[in-house]
Amino acid sequence: MPRFLFSLFVIVVLTVLLAIMLVRTGPESRATLQPLPPQRVVTTEVRSVDFQPITRITGQLQSMRQTNRHFEVSGQLIERRVEPGQKVAAGELLLQLDRGDYADAVAEAEAALTQEREARARDRRLLDLIEAQVRLQEAEVSRMEQLGQRSLASKSNYDTAMQSLLQLQAEAERLRHSTSTAAARLQQLEADYDRAQRNLARTELRAPFAATVDSVAVDIGDYVTPGDRAVKLVQQEELDLALAVPGPVATTLSRGQAIELDIPDQPRRTGRIVALAAAPDPVTHTYDLRIRLSGQDLYPGQLVAARLPGRKYTDAHVVPASAILRDDGQTYVFAVADDQLRRLPVTVRQRYREDWQVVDGVDVGTTIVARDVAALADGQTVSVQ
Repeated sequence: MPRFLFSLFVIVVLTVLLAIMLVRTGPESRATLQPLPPQRVVTTEVRSVDFQPITRITGQLQSMRQTNRHFEVSGQLIERRVEPGQKVAAGELLLQLDRGDYADAVAEAEAALTQEREARARDRRLLDLIEAQVRLQEAEVSRMEQLGQRSLASKSNYDTAMQSLLQLQAEAERLRHSTSTAAARLQQLEADYDRAQRNLARTELRAPFAATVDSVAVDIGDYVTPGDRAVKLVQQEELDLALAVPGPVATTLSRGQAIELDIPDQPRRTGRIVALAAAPDPVTHTYDLRIRLSGQDLYPGQLVAARLPGRKYTDAHVVPASAILRDDGQTYVFAVADDQLRRLPVTVRQRYREDWQVVDGVDVGTTIVARDVAALADGQTVSVQ
């Protein structure tokens, strides 16, 4: 056992001595800095192109026209001819109120009008007769004045004749007034008759245009008053796409202009602008736009994207969007010359697909870094791929 421990001790000592000798006799290590290779970049050139940007805005389809129909007179509903989903033609009867009282009102107004017309004709005939009698009586009074009033009998006859003349003149004046105001009375009675006829017609609720019944709010036996919603109609042969568009886009559009429309799972369609607001919304500063298209295979509420064409640009300078560096509110591109970078400030205006239009700061044909510009610096040496 002691012999084994002695051997182990000798091995440990020899190992330590060998390690010390290796450390003292080994070469001295030194850190050597190796220069980094230039960063490799992908370049492109500033191009000149003609383009027209397209702004894609999505909205919901809505019925071209819809209306909530209601009665303008009161009454009990006695007939309901339509149900939701039913298609109706323009002028078709939808609902009917009890028309008894309104038919009686028409008859009364017609009778009063007839009586007034006959009374007017009678008064004109009477006036002609009275005026003839007045002329005769005036002649009689004039004859008596010429004969004189020397006797009591003559004076009495004269007074009687004068009294008759005055009575005839008063009756003639009354008839003149009656005939002169007859036109106003007739006009009022004709208005009453026309109003009664209109109210009678208002007991029928008809479709103002060809449409589809969306809902019916009343049923037979209900008492309906003016203003109560009775039937809602929607017109879906054509649909409208309502959009809110920014000012720069709105200024390039006009009524009647054809617009391409993207509809999910359907071929691209074309609609036409039917309305474009002249002034922006005071809150959103956008312009209301409506595009009309055929409603075939479409439905209200469906999402549709309009492709709105913008201003056309000719010989526009464009660079890839990935070549633009934005720093502290400014935009830059990196020009490459003799493997050196120059950071050039530029002004961009319009996005077109994967490019930006540059209006100043760089010329057509200038070689620039095409992408990965965030880590680059002005004056940096690079290697062009």
